[in-house]
Amino acid sequence: MSAPVDVDVVIDGGWVLSLDPQRRIFADGYVAITGDTIVDVGRRADLTGRYRAKRVIDGKDKVTIPGMSNGHRHLLCCAKGAMPEGGTTLDALRRFIYPSFSRLTAEDMHTYALHATAEMVRFGTTSFEEPGCNHLEAVLDAVATSGMRCRIGPWTWDQNGSAGPEDLPDWLKFSAPDAIKRLEDGVATVRAFKNPRIRDAVTIEGVGTCSDELTVGAARLALEAQSLMVIHKSTSEREVALELKAFGHRPVEHMYKIGALNERVMMNHVTSLADWEVEVIADSGARISQNPSTALKLAKGTTQFGKWPELLRAGVPVCLGTDAENCSNHQDITRAISLAALLPRDARQDPNAVSAEQALEMGTLGGSRVLGWDDVVGGIEVGKQADICIYEATDFDWRPLHNPVANLVYGATGHSVHTVLVAGEVLLENKKHTKVDEGALREEVEKIDRRVLKEIGIDPRGTWPIY
Repeated sequence: MSAPVDVDVVIDGGWVLSLDPQRRIFADGYVAITGDTIVDVGRRADLTGRYRAKRVIDGKDKVTIPGMSNGHRHLLCCAKGAMPEGGTTLDALRRFIYPSFSRLTAEDMHTYALHATAEMVRFGTTSFEEPGCNHLEAVLDAVATSGMRCRIGPWTWDQNGSAGPEDLPDWLKFSAPDAIKRLEDGVATVRAFKNPRIRDAVTIEGVGTCSDELTVGAARLALEAQSLMVIHKSTSEREVALELKAFGHRPVEHMYKIGALNERVMMNHVTSLADWEVEVIADSGARISQNPSTALKLAKGTTQFGKWPELLRAGVPVCLGTDAENCSNHQDITRAISLAALLPRDARQDPNAVSAEQALEMGTLGGSRVLGWDDVVGGIEVGKQADICIYEATDFDWRPLHNPVANLVYGATGHSVHTVLVAGEVLLENKKHTKVDEGALREEVEKIDRRVLKEIGIDPRGTWPIY
């Protein structure tokens, strides 16, 4: 036998769901990593002894999958659990979310970004899309500290969309040309930061706050710069009604009519679609982030008007997201995977509407594809960078363990995530962060939240008495 090859990390044993092109599953698997790259994956019996690792991760009684991706995660945050009950999307944005955003300083944003990325890592997320933040430089520093992959740009709108100016703050109000210049500067800022795990995005708010001039300009910029345009679009039937009244077109239809749909466009939510709009999206090459827990909490109507099975059948790239603090109140993509599988089945009364395998793909490979990271990450396969999530599979949600895909999609949550790697670097080990102090971060975030709530005049208590 030849001498063992030196590698940096080995995942030794346990289930490995490779999600490679053949979708191979190894019941007792083995993964070898050198630097940031996977150099071998297969059966433990075949690979044991071939490699000598500096670090061995015990995979026994665990399930290893590619790192999960959050396709819609605001780092521009607001106090979790403090949003007044009963608001729809536009109500929540204008009464609580926008006022909260406007009060945040660069220091606040740095703290929020560190905390939000720590929460994502804790639940197995290795990459995410930030759909528009303020104080971009402070956020870039925090994301770099986290070790995660990210697509990011500055919060941008001109407040001249179909929803009208009522109740919108003066905060960050731009003309369309100034907004496009802000987007161009954002692309340049991210690229100048020169972090290989952070890529730029052309981020505009949408939800009725952006003029046609800004929307078309952003789509063109994304195409020309080979970036990714991000917009909140077709988020509810209320938004559909607003655009029909303003333009005579549905939201996705209107983007198509004005020339703002192309293969570099990513639309968040898209919960209200007509059947024929599915083909418009597919033909354009646009991508989508589905955010099922947000749709449920804000009563968007995803089970009545969503077209997720149809979008998947049409070949539209779809990933999963969890949105901002008070839209899901969690950042657990494992829970989003479960909802992505179950909600369409009930809506269609069809147990085959979305399979467990399709839901898992949306939470992993779908994110790599939608966010444009599939050139370096994807499945657990030779040559890809080692973005990996390892679940501890010893509790009731995982046992008995006959089919790990079924256990993961229907029973598990991110609380069983044990270890997380990005580009071969261990960011979470035995459920503990290796790069940040989560307890200290939590205290800082709650301090910021209390200040902001006081400034915007929101009492976070519910209707029940507190003594």
